[in-house]
Amino acid sequence: MKFRHLLEIVHCQPWLITPAAHETIRNLLDQKLAGVDLAFEPTEQPSMFVQDGVAVIPVKGVIGKGLSAIEKSCGACGVEDIAANIAAVENDPTVGAVLFDIDSPGGSVPGVPELAETIRTMGKKSVAFTEGQMDSAAYWLASGTDCIYSTPSAEVGSIGVYMPWVDQTKRYEAAGVKVDVIKNTGGTYKGMGYPGTALTDEQRAHLQERVDGIFSMFTEAVLAKKPKVTADSMRGQTFMGKAAKKAGLVDALGSYTDAFNEAKKLAVS
Repeated sequence: MKFRHLLEIVHCQPWLITPAAHETIRNLLDQKLAGVDLAFEPTEQPSMFVQDGVAVIPVKGVIGKGLSAIEKSCGACGVEDIAANIAAVENDPTVGAVLFDIDSPGGSVPGVPELAETIRTMGKKSVAFTEGQMDSAAYWLASGTDCIYSTPSAEVGSIGVYMPWVDQTKRYEAAGVKVDVIKNTGGTYKGMGYPGTALTDEQRAHLQERVDGIFSMFTEAVLAKKPKVTADSMRGQTFMGKAAKKAGLVDALGSYTDAFNEAKKLAVS
């Protein structure tokens, strides 16, 4: 049942992630459902630490909410864990600023808008840094900080939302199966996307409205702290460091040390 639930999330829910990362998740899940014995090498998530008055909070891997221990051991990052770290440093008088060390292609939607708002309204100054990926959900979180650093070769952006809805009608037809969904009168959206059926125009419009609503929340959050970002830079594309800075997505190019030193300055300002 757990994997069936994950299948619905992967194939039928909005995502804030790069297509390549989502495809990796989808392929692994499909193999697991097909009975393939997958061998995972557990990955220990890095822990928050405090140095010179700066709390370094890692945001590594795919971002999600309500993750299992197995998902975390495979490299996923829980929004609840990040929020708990923020709560801890907010109450720590020895911490003057926070550095979010990010390497993430993004993730699912639940919990991300709320966590981004928590970051934006923190009582401590904050800096985000990446030398890998700061995409989609990860950028949403980073956009709430006071300053964003990236290395020149880092990938930043992917501002957008998509929902990969799988239409299996042709597969069912090829198998000689016709699916009818009997539902209550007026239940326009009940049974929407049931395997073997196609979306109606009304159902598709409903899902489009949902995706557009999430995207509106995303762009509003970005522009709240990064007003120089243009609409043309928020069309789902990614940028490398120099181009990201030109587009207003990044405030400065530099190393981890540069970002840490900026956080140190903010800690005593």
